[in-house]
Amino acid sequence: MKEKGSIALFQYWNQLRDGRLAPKRSEVEPADIKSLLADTFILERDTRGEAVFRLAGTRLCAYYGRELKGFSFPSLWREKDQRLVSRLMQGVFDQKSVLLMTYEGFSRNGRSNKFELLALPLDGGHENPRCLGIISTVEKPFWLGADPLADALIDTIRVIDPE
Repeated sequence: MKEKGSIALFQYWNQLRDGRLAPKRSEVEPADIKSLLADTFILERDTRGEAVFRLAGTRLCAYYGRELKGFSFPSLWREKDQRLVSRLMQGVFDQKSVLLMTYEGFSRNGRSNKFELLALPLDGGHENPRCLGIISTVEKPFWLGADPLADALIDTIRVIDPE
């Protein structure tokens, strides 16, 4: 992890879990991470088994030019990467692994920027798996939020065993 937001969220999550594989969703207190909320998200598994946005911060929605709630998480990536992203999220939900990914996001007008994504499992029980995550920008170009992201290409992936 290189970005301050990812590091801060990981430290908060790690403190909450207190040696367990993952903290409970009910233990996450938004006021404790208020400076990170605009960049954070919560994913849940829908009835088809797909990771979808349950909540998304205002800055993330601005980056993509739309409200992300209810949208498929893997759909943010190129078609060739969507199946991989789905499998990675299943690992976060089922094995309680931590996912750290860097990617390049591309705007509708062909501009690009690098991002760091961190996905952290939450214990919602077998019936209701969720994860807490953050997307941090490596740089903050002038156009980000005005020229919506339309595509993404994975750079690096790191899956971390929670133990």
